Amino acid sequence: MDRGGNGNGDARLRVMLLGAGALQMSRGGTALPVAGARLRGLTVRLALAGGRAVEQRVLVDAIWAEEPPAGSAHALQALVSRLRRALGAAGAVAQTAGGYRLDVAAADVDVLRFEQLAAAGRNCLRAGDPHAAASVLGEAVALWGDRPGTEPTAVAVVAPAAATRLAHTSAEAVADLADAELSLGRADAAAARLTALLAEQPVHERAAALLMDALAAQGRQAEALALYERVRETLADGLGADPGAALRERHLRLLRAAEQPAPDDVRTRPGSLPAPLTSFVGRADGLARIETLLAAGRLVTVTGPGGAGKTRLAVEAARRHRHAYRDGAWMIDLTSVTEPAKVGAALLAGTGIRGGAPAEARVRAAGDELDVLVDRLGGRESLLLVDNCEHLIDAVARLVAALLPRCPELRVLATSREPLAVDGESLVPLGPLALPGPDDGVEQARRAASVRLFTERAAAVRPGFVVDAVTLPEVRRVVRGLDGMPLALELAAARLRTLSLSELADGLRDRFRLLTTGSRAALPRHRTLRAVIAWSWDLLSADERTVAERVSVLPGGVTVAAATALRAGTAVPAAEVPELLAALVDRSLLHLAPVPGRYRMLETLREYGTDRLAAAGSLDTVRDLAAGYSAELMARYDPQLRGPGQLAALHVISDEYDNTLAALRRRCDTGDATGAVALALRLAWYWQMLGRHRDAAYWLGEALAVPGGGPAPDRACAHAIHLLNRFVTRPGRTAGRPRPTGPRCARWPSGCSRTRNCPPPTAPSPPSRSCSSRKRRARPRSSGSWPTVTTCGCPGWPACSGPSSPRTRANSTRCAPTWKEPSPASGRPATAGARPSRCPCAPSCGSTTTTSTARWPTCAKPVRWRPGSAR
Repeated sequence: MDRGGNGNGDARLRVMLLGAGALQMSRGGTALPVAGARLRGLTVRLALAGGRAVEQRVLVDAIWAEEPPAGSAHALQALVSRLRRALGAAGAVAQTAGGYRLDVAAADVDVLRFEQLAAAGRNCLRAGDPHAAASVLGEAVALWGDRPGTEPTAVAVVAPAAATRLAHTSAEAVADLADAELSLGRADAAAARLTALLAEQPVHERAAALLMDALAAQGRQAEALALYERVRETLADGLGADPGAALRERHLRLLRAAEQPAPDDVRTRPGSLPAPLTSFVGRADGLARIETLLAAGRLVTVTGPGGAGKTRLAVEAARRHRHAYRDGAWMIDLTSVTEPAKVGAALLAGTGIRGGAPAEARVRAAGDELDVLVDRLGGRESLLLVDNCEHLIDAVARLVAALLPRCPELRVLATSREPLAVDGESLVPLGPLALPGPDDGVEQARRAASVRLFTERAAAVRPGFVVDAVTLPEVRRVVRGLDGMPLALELAAARLRTLSLSELADGLRDRFRLLTTGSRAALPRHRTLRAVIAWSWDLLSADERTVAERVSVLPGGVTVAAATALRAGTAVPAAEVPELLAALVDRSLLHLAPVPGRYRMLETLREYGTDRLAAAGSLDTVRDLAAGYSAELMARYDPQLRGPGQLAALHVISDEYDNTLAALRRRCDTGDATGAVALALRLAWYWQMLGRHRDAAYWLGEALAVPGGGPAPDRACAHAIHLLNRFVTRPGRTAGRPRPTGPRCARWPSGCSRTRNCPPPTAPSPPSRSCSSRKRRARPRSSGSWPTVTTCGCPGWPACSGPSSPRTRANSTRCAPTWKEPSPASGRPATAGARPSRCPCAPSCGSTTTTSTARWPTCAKPVRWRPGSAR
């Protein structure tokens, strides 16, 4: 490919900035001289971008520094023209939006190629592949040439920061190569390389430590001890500092050891990470996030509710990258620590790193664990995995916040049910594993992480267990019923030793009684599902527990207003409810919903909360409060569906829909016939707008079936709407009917047959005070006219819209659906008739026309109604 635009397909532009210090460029083996300091500066700065665009401002600063010319843009353009001529191609330097780009690949710029090789080599070293590391790092060091650690002259002139970075990278690349060579038993090559590096940088402690290892591996202990003394004196004279812990440890090991271990033993990295007993399933995004955050920062906390798999994820992440930490990765489990004052001692015991005698004396004398930890971990490139911090959160936070600034090479990976909340902390929140969709096939469901975990654990106790077309429905019930939480899925899979899959799925109605067969080796709070959640609940304050228990009755999530209403009758102040909800989010008992200002609780946590309410005898009271709140909310927003606030009201009712249905169920269960019918009617318009005819038919039927409640307009209206929705949803009703081909208007009821260009809905007229028929014409929106609507003021009866032809308008007076007259005794439909001779809601009304009411929408498209049919 011709990158220079000169027509030679084999010639690529190459830029060399390392070596003697002068810029060198070539194309196809032919040198391209670049004369002039400013032209060379422009070339170097463009080459450092590796083919990416560089802004004009950056180029001007690099070339002229503090003295830019008056017409800097024109001066820069002149230099670019000169560079194009020098390179022999107009396309060699392309102008982009706001800058210029040199047509060169990053691999053809030696300093960029060096950085790529150095990074790849270190990754190989961290991954435990010294052979690949030695090969790649050897190429990088050879590309750099002599004098590692010195800044490239050509780069330093125009980009001092880049030159400093490159110098540091070159020194580390030499140390990494020596590290790989020591792992391969090439102590002599490593010693020669490190000696040259220390000649350039005499206080490079890592190079000195590696050189001491190399000398010891060759049996040259005396030289290694002399090297330590020389570095110690240089540090004291030049910097006024003592050697770091890593260098001191090597010195003490040389003094105390009678004989040196083999080179392979010298290079073994310490650590205390446990080996896994089962496979790790899912959480690929969590592993990637931990890796990214630990590379960019030094404190990462994995948060989530109990049983979410925080410990397993953190251990897996630490194990996969343990080679990245030269001095080891250590796990400290705080589960058994009960006193905050003993956190420091637990970290000291967990690291297993021996300190010097003075440090041990300080611990015995004053118990100053922080200073001893700093003495042991300072200068070490280590990872501490601090597990189960939630019950000692304040003590752990203070210790970590004090330790990290004093140990610059230390990184901490913590697990807790709430954040440590200290500076520099990055969070990895864990939720449920991915769940299968309700319509997923077998192959797609098998790929869901929750199904994979359940299947693997189930196959371990029931050989041959697989997910197929027969078992998929029950597996889906189990994993969705348990919220996809790993611990719950593992406990459920263990029950397949004694239960069938269908028995297990059915038994989840009482999950806390069912899931009690955890590992005997686990701690008591990890053996049962109830114990896991109880551990989190017991860590809450009294007010937090009260709010958590009360909001657990809401299946559709909670807002601040709802939580405030449910805390009635308790000692929780209303003003503190927002902060209490935020605290529950921090403690992983609530999580933020996609809708702003709304929180949700996992189903398992909800069931635990309602169990506690039932045990305290307050469950019925709280459910009544929730039902009352939902009824008030629907009474406020249902009328807005027929006004300018329609869209906002739709969003609110949709968000509260599950809670409202729970309230309706509560009214039905408690025998509140009047309240159940009223609440169902408040939802009638919403059901019709969204086409939820089955919901309407079911819940209106449930409300009307509640004993009690005499004849009343609301009840008769509910009967009418119930029958209409039953008629619409009867089997085969929609099988042969044509459907509109275009998209339905989102602001009209789903039954509306208009497609595009549907005019916006207008709020219907309020019920008429008289029952005389009247005609009204909607106001034209822009051009043309809307259909004539024949209405009656009777509330709760569907409206019929007819075109303005006399014949059709005459027929519109018979557009009543099939109707069953209420019996005098029960107020319920008794016999079927073709149409009512009178308005069903107003005994004095003699009209047989249909109505446009506040509880039944009117479709804007002209339609005809016939006796016994629905539109």
